[in-house]
Amino acid sequence: MKNRWAILFLLFISRLGMGFQFQSISSVGDHLSSELGFSQTEIGALIGFFIFPGIILAFPSGWLGRWVKDKLLVAAGLLFLFVGGLIVLLSDDFVSMGIGRTISGLGFVLATVYFTKMAIDWFQGRELSTALGILIVSFPGGVALSQLTHPPIAVNFSWQWAIFTTSIFCLIAAFAIAMLYQTSGEKTPENRIKPQESNLTKQEWIGTSVAAWSWSFYNAGYLIFLSFSVRALEEAGLASSQAANTAGLASLLVMIAILSGAILSDKFKISRSVILLSSAVGTLSLLSIPLGYLPVVSCLLFGLIGMASGGIIIALSGQSMAPQRRAYGMGVYQTWFFMISAPAPLVGGWLYDITGTALAAMSFGALLFLMSAIFYFTFLKIKSSTQYT
Repeated sequence: MKNRWAILFLLFISRLGMGFQFQSISSVGDHLSSELGFSQTEIGALIGFFIFPGIILAFPSGWLGRWVKDKLLVAAGLLFLFVGGLIVLLSDDFVSMGIGRTISGLGFVLATVYFTKMAIDWFQGRELSTALGILIVSFPGGVALSQLTHPPIAVNFSWQWAIFTTSIFCLIAAFAIAMLYQTSGEKTPENRIKPQESNLTKQEWIGTSVAAWSWSFYNAGYLIFLSFSVRALEEAGLASSQAANTAGLASLLVMIAILSGAILSDKFKISRSVILLSSAVGTLSLLSIPLGYLPVVSCLLFGLIGMASGGIIIALSGQSMAPQRRAYGMGVYQTWFFMISAPAPLVGGWLYDITGTALAAMSFGALLFLMSAIFYFTFLKIKSSTQYT
């Protein structure tokens, strides 16, 4: 594979598996509650276990790129997801299932760091916002696939079969990456692959951290939506099936939103306007859903407009560090991502349990979403006086 768009397609399809497996616990959450007696805090913890390993491992994972090929690290990550999923489906208690989700989380760390790096390597100096927008919509695409397929699979077969589909998907993706991915051979000044260095300058530490905070709070707010939107819709009066289908449709709209936001930003240079609009709509939608103010419309608006800033925000990662320090820098970037986003579902579950309503959790998500926009504009202010070489 020599064409960058063919490479991006491979990365997109393979990365679907991460969202597919991540969302599976939430998609079969009612079965875990009824059959295994799990509380919302425990289900939130299982969701968080998928992300928690990154707090410790994302930074050293960035170092591995000096000695191991990117595609082998991604393939290894997908194999961890395969094994973790198998452990989950064979478990019948919280501890065993938590171990499985943590093993999946190890794979999520490796895959997340290097999926992004590989895309940046191929598209730096070109259509970076568009490419990263396409890449990151694979995660909500996998989420939507889970929301639409796993509930009926769990009802008609079992929740274990729903989890099994995610493991098989990740196994196939691992082999596809290992056999088909090729390193970028582009030699332009913007996209030259240089020997990787294990450090960042002071300016890069600041820029990378602020860029990561914007991305992390954006995702933390999205995780709250994924974890509690169905229950919020049910509290607003929707039947369970209608609530699940509405949330699934919203996740599909997320794919359109992120792509549209990234393309419009690249073509018309209106990234600031997109950020302002999506942040305002996303924050208000998260508050409106549990309050019952046009809950279906609010849910769909969150997906269609509220999430439109994703490609623009993650593109900051390519602007915050020099190419020869990208592997190390992405380790720093993803460490912040995991530190901020991992606790969000657990905190949301705790808020739900102590209040007995999704309003507290969704309000927490709205706050997280607002913080993302604040750090985006903070990064722009920093970048205006800094150049990374």
